[in-house]
Amino acid sequence: MIQVNLLPARTKQKRETVRQFVSFYVLGIIVASAVMGYLWHTEANKIESLTQRQAQLQGEVKKYAKFEQMLKELTQRKALVDKKRTVIEGLRKDRDTAVRMLALLSVELPADKMWFEKLSQNGAGITLDGVALSNEAIVEFMRNMQASPYVGKASVNLTHSRQTLISNMKLREFQISYQFMPYSQVSTPSAQSAPPAQPEAKQP
Repeated sequence: MIQVNLLPARTKQKRETVRQFVSFYVLGIIVASAVMGYLWHTEANKIESLTQRQAQLQGEVKKYAKFEQMLKELTQRKALVDKKRTVIEGLRKDRDTAVRMLALLSVELPADKMWFEKLSQNGAGITLDGVALSNEAIVEFMRNMQASPYVGKASVNLTHSRQTLISNMKLREFQISYQFMPYSQVSTPSAQSAPPAQPEAKQP
């Protein structure tokens, strides 16, 4: 019977297998390290690029912030100029308000039936103090005023009316208030939309 000793060959084959395993392991580590290095380098470049872009955008924001402030100031100045222009335009249109006010009274006043003693103005509010021959004359004057486009509708009010004696004549002392509409507001439909109220003279 022939006997063959295979132990050295098996040992040699085992050593070769271990060497191959170690080689593959080391190669795997090298490849993994290379891939991780590549990925790290790529991400680092992206981060650096984004950081530079962020710095650039921040610089542009600071640059345009100055122009935004300038635009804001110019807008405020324009609003102020527009406001002043509106006021000036209103004054230009209403510069003859006093003349129109007196002309209105002279036109609407019942001839030889009423006399004014005092006229007071507080903004658009007008207060008239005077005397009349009768309550009918006062009512007539109030109706005439209410029909005028220069008088705010439903704004004519008889504050008081009482009998007084002047030069042995029995007259009616009265006070009337109303809102005078300047020329710049006469064309506004809402200013004249309310129906006129029916005045009633107050008895003493």
